[in-house]
Amino acid sequence: MLQTERNISTYEKNLIYSELTVHFQPIFSSKNGKIFGYESLTRHKSKNLNIENLFIEAKKNGSIFILDMICRRNAFKEASKQRIDGYLFINICPESLFYPQHEIGITDRFSEEFNFPKNRIVLEITEQTAIKNYEVFIKSVSYYKKRGYKIAIDDFGAGFGSPKLLSLLEPDIVKIDRYFIHTLDENYFSESFIDFTIKACHKLNIMVVAEGIETPNQLSTVINMGADLLQGYYLGRPEEKIKNFLFQYVNQ
Repeated sequence: MLQTERNISTYEKNLIYSELTVHFQPIFSSKNGKIFGYESLTRHKSKNLNIENLFIEAKKNGSIFILDMICRRNAFKEASKQRIDGYLFINICPESLFYPQHEIGITDRFSEEFNFPKNRIVLEITEQTAIKNYEVFIKSVSYYKKRGYKIAIDDFGAGFGSPKLLSLLEPDIVKIDRYFIHTLDENYFSESFIDFTIKACHKLNIMVVAEGIETPNQLSTVINMGADLLQGYYLGRPEEKIKNFLFQYVNQ
């Protein structure tokens, strides 16, 4: 666990943040097995840090906006450098949208700085954070949509008010929380939830990602249920250098 703000100096915090980098995990189309895009995932160059704890600590000590912007810029920079052909999925923290010094257009500037088209960027919003001001939140998300970005709800089913968030955001993509994929074999509710989510989203022309796929049975089940996009260690792990390949599965 990271030290608290009382015990970590600004110098140490800046050093940790300056050595953050990006790995990319492939997301595949279930229709043809081709790579649809890559999710950018923050890693550290020299330290074996728990990134989830890093974000938790940043929320506590007030540096979440800075951390979020560093990770966002790193994602654009590396995606451009590696010439990613497809969609770039970037996680964003809802807390950053409420930060007093949040600058309108900063993501646009990253896109322009590294010449990565806005219409190939998917902003993933986790629903595990309680949203205290829906009016400001929806207004911020609407701004991104008008600018051409795609919007995804991440960890769908795991957090606060899934149906409400779905109706308010009207996202382009929904990523079903990995818990439901992992418990497919022993939990009938998980299978029912996945089936319900896919059918409901398809009626609204929303694409569905089954993430956290780790076994052949999980893969075949979600494909047969109609999941549009597929992600997980069974198909491809996060890597520093992208790999363009097909997953080996024939839907029969």
